Amino acid sequence: MSPNRQLGSLTAALAVVFGACGGGDKGEPAGPAKVTSVTVTAPATQLEVGATLAFSYSARDAQGNSLPGRPVSWSSSATTVATVAGDGVVSGVGAGQATITATVEGVAGSASVTVVPTPVFAVIISPRTPVITAGETVQLSAVAQDAIGRPLSGRTVTWTANHPALATVSTTGLVTGVGSGTAGITASSEGKQDVISVRIRSLDAPTISTSSPTQWTPGSPATITGTNFSTIASENEVLVNSVKATVTASTATTISFSVPVASLLPCTPTGPVPVSVVVNGESASGTANLAMATPRTLAVGEHLLLASAADVSCNEFAVTGGRYLVTAFNASQSAGSLASFQLLGAATSQAASQNIMAALPAPSTATMGPLAGAMRASRDDAFALGHMAALEGNAALMQRNTHLKSALLQRRARAKQGKLGVSATARQVFASVGPSSGASAAPVAPPNVGDRLWKRMPKTFNNYGSFDSVRVRVAYVGPKLIIMEDSTNELFGTMDAEYQAVGTDFDNNMYAVLSSFGDPLALDDLTDNNGRVIALFTRRVNEYQLNNGGSLLGFVTSCDFFAQEDPDPENVCVPSNEGEYFYAIAPNPNGLRGKYDLATWKRYTRGTMIHEMKHVVMFVQRIFLDAVQSEETWLEEATAQMATELWARKIYGNYPTKSDIKWTDGPRCDYASASATCSDPVEAILHPFQFLYTHYSANETKSIINNSDLVIYGSSWSFARWATDTYDNGNESAFTRSLVQQRDDRGITNIVNRTGRPWAELLALFSMASTADNYPGGTITDSRLRLPGWNTRDMFSGMNANLVFRNADGSTTPAFPLQWPLRVRTPTFGTFSDVARNVSQLRGGGWVAWDISGTQVAPQVLAIRSIAGGPPPVGVGMVVLRVQ
Repeated sequence: MSPNRQLGSLTAALAVVFGACGGGDKGEPAGPAKVTSVTVTAPATQLEVGATLAFSYSARDAQGNSLPGRPVSWSSSATTVATVAGDGVVSGVGAGQATITATVEGVAGSASVTVVPTPVFAVIISPRTPVITAGETVQLSAVAQDAIGRPLSGRTVTWTANHPALATVSTTGLVTGVGSGTAGITASSEGKQDVISVRIRSLDAPTISTSSPTQWTPGSPATITGTNFSTIASENEVLVNSVKATVTASTATTISFSVPVASLLPCTPTGPVPVSVVVNGESASGTANLAMATPRTLAVGEHLLLASAADVSCNEFAVTGGRYLVTAFNASQSAGSLASFQLLGAATSQAASQNIMAALPAPSTATMGPLAGAMRASRDDAFALGHMAALEGNAALMQRNTHLKSALLQRRARAKQGKLGVSATARQVFASVGPSSGASAAPVAPPNVGDRLWKRMPKTFNNYGSFDSVRVRVAYVGPKLIIMEDSTNELFGTMDAEYQAVGTDFDNNMYAVLSSFGDPLALDDLTDNNGRVIALFTRRVNEYQLNNGGSLLGFVTSCDFFAQEDPDPENVCVPSNEGEYFYAIAPNPNGLRGKYDLATWKRYTRGTMIHEMKHVVMFVQRIFLDAVQSEETWLEEATAQMATELWARKIYGNYPTKSDIKWTDGPRCDYASASATCSDPVEAILHPFQFLYTHYSANETKSIINNSDLVIYGSSWSFARWATDTYDNGNESAFTRSLVQQRDDRGITNIVNRTGRPWAELLALFSMASTADNYPGGTITDSRLRLPGWNTRDMFSGMNANLVFRNADGSTTPAFPLQWPLRVRTPTFGTFSDVARNVSQLRGGGWVAWDISGTQVAPQVLAIRSIAGGPPPVGVGMVVLRVQ
C-alpha cells in the first residue's frame, strides 16, 4: 500500500473514534431539523388576466438555516382571481386580489397578487368606408384588441364625431347623416382610439340607372342615364375603369361622352368594368360592359406575330385551353437600348404563377459514361476574349485605309517597274511581269517541305509598330495550304505527321467550306501570289499577353494585307507578311505560359483554323470591294462559327443542313477520347453550343447583337444559322456568299437586305424558334418557328448528361447542369403576378419567354404595356404560339 493510502485509512479511523466519544447526554444522534418558517416570494405583485407568474418559497429551521427539498403544497385564496399550480406558477383568471400560500410540513407562508384586466392595445372600427345620404344612418361597431390581436370583451367604448353639422354618432356607434361632406368618427377605449371617415352624400347626389350601348368599345360614343347630373357638360366627370372620359354633352338625366382610347385604358377581358360619375364632388358608381381587347383564336400549331404598339396593347384569346408559348422582344437595333415593360395577363378568374428555370425537361437521350472534361468556362471565355480583341483590332486597322485594294494595285505596278517603296518580297513576286504589262504576275512556286524562311510577328499582340523576325521551317505544302513551324518551338521537327493531317483536312474539307462564303485567295495576285493560304504555328502565340485578360489559340490579322514598305504611310503595316496568314499556338507542354500538350493542340487547332480563315474571307472580300468598314463583330463571328459548323457536319458524316442533328450524330465526339466511334475527336460544334448555353441560362440579360458579350459566339451563330436555313431559298452557298460579299451593308442592315424581311420580324420569329425548338409534344405548323439545323433540346440534354469538369481531387462537376437552360417564365392561365409579368431592362436584340398552361376557364388577356400600365416601349413586340 502506498504511503498516501495508509494516511487516508488512519484519518478515517480517527474520525470514527472521535465521533463515538462526542454527542448528547443520551449518546444518540440528533434528528432532522424542523421547519419553523416559510417565506413566499414573487418577481412581481401584479398580473394580467391570462398571464402567468412563477412564485417560489423558502423553508428554514429555528436557526434560520435553509431547508431545501421539503415537500410543499400551494393554494390560492380566490381561484376566480388566480390559480396556482403544484410548481408555484400562478395564472391570472379575473380581476381582483388573491393570496397565494405555500405550506411545508404544516408551516405556511403567503404573498398577495393583484390580477388586472388585459390592457387595450388597439381599437378597430368597422365598416371602414361607409357612405350614406343625409338623413340616413349606418351602424358602426368597435372591437378592443390586446397586443396580439385578440378581442377583449366588456370594455367601454366612447364614440365621438368631429363635425356634428355633417354627422352625429350615438353612444352605441349609430351614425346619422346631417349635411353633405365627410365627417370623422372616433371610437376610444382605455386611451386607445380608431378614426374612420364617413361620407355623407347630398340628397341631390347623382345616380346611375342605365347606359348605352350595351357594350362599349374604346374611342366610341356612349351615354349614361340617371339623375342629378349637371346640365353643363364640363361639370360632369365620367371615369371608365378609373380613366377619365371626354364628356361631350349633358342634361340633368343624361351624359354623352367618348370612351377613352385603348392605349389609355387598362387591358381587361371583355365584360363589366367600374364606371363612376362625379358631379360637384358627389359621385355615383356602376358598371358597364367594355370590349377593348382584340379577339384572337389560335388553332394548335398556329401563331401570331404582333409588332406594333396597337397590336400588342390588348389581346383576348378564346377559351381553348392547351399550352401557349409567348416571346416578347426588343427590336431596337442597339444592344444598349433598354426596355422595361410587362406582359399583362388577365382573366375573370385569378391564377397562380411562378418564375422558374427550365420549365420542361429535355427529351431523354441514350446514356453514355461521362466523356473527357470540357474546357473550363473561364478558359473558353479567355479564348473568346482574345479572339474578340483580335477581330476588333483588325477592324480598326482596316478602317484606317478604305482604299487598300488601290494601294495593292499601285504596289504591284511599282514592283513591276522596279521602283522604290516596295518590299523585297513584293519585288520577287511581281518580277516575272514586265513593266508595261497590265497582267498579273505568274503564280509564285510554293516553297518545298524543309525550306527555311524568315517571317514577321508583332512584338506584342495588335501592336503594328514593330516586329520580331521568326525563323520558320516549311512542314506541309498542299494545293491550298502551306504550314510553317517556328524553329524555336518545343516540339520543332517532330510533328510532320500532325501537320500532314491538319493540311490534308484543310485541302480536302475546309477550303470548300470557306468557298461557300467567298474566296480567301481573291487578293492573292496582289499579295504573295502563291495560290495558297499559310498557317504558321509558333510558341509566340502561346506567349502573347492581352490587356483584356484574354488568351489565344490562333488569330489572323488584316495587317497582312498592308505593305511592309510604301511611300504612303497609310498603306504600311510593318509586321505584315503580305499574304493570307493564320497564326496559331504550338504544343509546349513545358512552357512557362500558354502550356498545351500535343493532344490539346490536336483537339483545338482545326476548329480554330477554319474559324479564323473565315475572317480572312471577310477581310479579302471587303478589301476587294473597297469597303469602308469590316463586318460588325456579332455577325462576323456568327458566320465564322457557321464555317466551323459546316466543317463539323463534314467530319461527323457529311450531315446536310436542316437535318436536326442530335448529340449522338457526332457532336459527342468533340470531347470524347479516341475510339472506334470517335476516331478523330476534335472540338467543332460544341464551342458555339457552350456560348448558346450561357445565353439561354441568362436569356433576359442577353442580346444577339451585343458586340461586347461573348455569347455572340453561340446565340448570334444560332440566329445566322436560322436565317440561312429559313431564307436561303434552297441555295445556302449563294445566301452565305451574299452575306459576306458586301461593301457597305453591315450587321442588321446586311441580314435584313439579304433576307428581305424587317428586323423586328426576324428577331420575333427567331425568338420563338429558339423557345419552341423540338418542344416535347408540341405542334408547330410554320417552319420559320423551328431551328431546323440542330435539335437544341437533345444537344443540351446530351451535354448535361455527358460533359463534366474533372477536379484536382478526382471528383467531377457537371459542366452543363441544366438539361434545357433557356430561362422560361411559367404562369398559369388567369391573372399574372408581378414576378411573372414584369420585365426589366431588356436589351435591344433580346427576348423573354413564357410558357402558359393550366386550366383555362375564361378568355385570356395578353398585352404588353409599360410597367406603369401605359403604352408599350417603342420596338417591343411579341409572338404567341399555341403548341398544344
